[in-house]
Amino acid sequence: MSFVKGQSGNVKGRPKQTEQQKDEKEQFIKLLKESTIKSLESIIYIAKDRLSKDRFNACKYLIDKAYGVETAFLLDGSEEAGPLVIEVVRRTKDPDMETETEEDWE
Repeated sequence: MSFVKGQSGNVKGRPKQTEQQKDEKEQFIKLLKESTIKSLESIIYIAKDRLSKDRFNACKYLIDKAYGVETAFLLDGSEEAGPLVIEVVRRTKDPDMETETEEDWE
């Protein structure tokens, strides 16, 4: 059967919900809305907990919900904000010393 413009592929359409299914869906949505604030507070608590293994996921969830999933980075509002550059510098006791010794690691 080929595609016919203006005709649904599902002739019978979506099955109608029973009254019980409608009531259950309404109760479910009401329950979700009542627990939204507590859930958000819990996610924020996890995001602030430095020792939580789920901290990254909680932070990512909050950022995704606040700014959208496609947000690659956040700017501080200034239009001339450049990229953040992190410089890795070898730390030695003597600035003239180019190589580390075993003492540096003790």
